[in-house]
Order: sequence, then C-alpha cells, then structure tokens
Amino acid sequence: MSESGLKLIVWLVAAGVAGATLTAPQPVDPWELPSLVLDRAATSDAIKLDEALAGEVLETPEAQTLRALFLDHGRAEANPPYERVEFDERQAAIHRANEALFAKHGAPALGAMRASAVDEFMRVLGDGAHEGRDDYETGVLGGMGAILEQYGVARDGVLVAPPLTARVFYKARWNSIHRRPFVEGFAPVELQAYWGWLALHGWGKALDEREDALVSFRDAGGFGTQEAAALFDLLAGRPERSATSLGALYEARGELRLRNLALGALHATLLPAGGP
Repeated sequence: MSESGLKLIVWLVAAGVAGATLTAPQPVDPWELPSLVLDRAATSDAIKLDEALAGEVLETPEAQTLRALFLDHGRAEANPPYERVEFDERQAAIHRANEALFAKHGAPALGAMRASAVDEFMRVLGDGAHEGRDDYETGVLGGMGAILEQYGVARDGVLVAPPLTARVFYKARWNSIHRRPFVEGFAPVELQAYWGWLALHGWGKALDEREDALVSFRDAGGFGTQEAAALFDLLAGRPERSATSLGALYEARGELRLRNLALGALHATLLPAGGP
C-alpha cells in the first residue's frame, strides 16, 4: 500500500470517529438562550421610515414648546435627584403641550417629532463619551445611558445590542414621557427588537417579566420563541417540562443540538430564577 493510500485510510477512520462522536447523544449545558435575530430588510425599512418621518417634523409653536419640555426632562434625568413637584409640573406641562400639538396637527406630527428625537439620540450616542456634551446633547440623552447599561443594551458605553434595539428603547422612553403607550407606533420588527431583547437578553430581570416579554415577542413574529420558552421552564425549576419541549422541537426540526439540550435540561443543576 502506498503512503498516500495509508494516509487516506487514517483520515477516513478519524473522520468517522469524529462524526460518530458529534452525532452521539450527549448532554449540553442548556443555559444559553437564543440570540435576538432581526430581519435585515425589515430593520432597514423601519429605520428609513423614521428618517423620512423626521424630515417632516413641524416647526410650529406647539412643536417647539413640546420639544423644549422634552429636553428639559432629559436634562433633569441626567442630573438627579430633582424634586417630585418639579417632575409633576413638567409632566403636566408636557401633557398640555402634547394635547395641543395633537389637536392642531394630529398624530402624524407626534410621529414626526418622535422619529426626529430618535435620530438625534442615535447621533448623540454615536458621538461617544459623556465628556464634552453640551446642554442640548445632555437633554437629548437624558438618563438613557444608564437605561441602556441596566438592560445590557450597552456595556461600558459601547452598544452591544442591534442598533434598532437602542432606537426602540429610546422611542419607548419618548412615548412614556409624552403619556403615550410604550410601544405605540412600533413596526413589527421594532416590537421584535424591543420585546425580544427584554426576553432573551434581560439578564438579572425577574423571570415573570421576561416570560411576559417573550409572549409579546412571539406575538410580534419573533424568532426562537419556542426554544426560549423551553429554557425558561428550566429557569423556573421545571426541568422535565423543559426537556420534553426541547425533545419535541428536536423531533420537529431534526437539529442535534436540540436533542443534546433536552438531555442537558434533565442533568442541569438549577440556577436561581432569572437565570443568565
């Protein structure tokens, strides 16, 4: 037998052993939830729509008043603590200005102002460190830096979530400040970016809150919700149910990692509720 023929036989045997090892059932630690995955085209369309709406923002007295109050709120957020009376008075003024703008120019004007605020936020966020920010930029950012860190969207000032997630977190903040529902005006992919991050990457948050977010993520068409729900069962102390769900997913999809995750769920040492 030639030397090359012998090498080929050795390679084939090694490949066979490796293949058998990879396909053999083996428990895998089941603590890593699916990552947030967003459709690229839908994400691009959502951002382009915001950019188009931002270009339609009105420069009327009502809009200018509302914008000034919003920036005042941001500056107060960035320099806590502030008096509760001050907060209540500003919120009442924002409510009146919000109603005045809506009454005169309708919902599109509010949508344009929100889109413009999000674009400004992303510009300020992209400028980097807090040092050297002027009064306007401080008002734009407000307390968002701490919020992004709290929810793991940014780490040490560096954005680690999809940019759309940062945008929709700010959009939700804008809605809240203006007494609107948190996710009002969100496109389906924006709902996925918001609820999906809270569910899949909300490390350290209460498990019931993450489970509620997962339901909203699923309803918005999010990816990976069945696997995440099975892993939430494990975090909640239900390993048998988790393993059963993962096993059913394996039967439906034929993905070996799901089979190994199911085995891992049965062998897992349970973590405190909330998990990774």
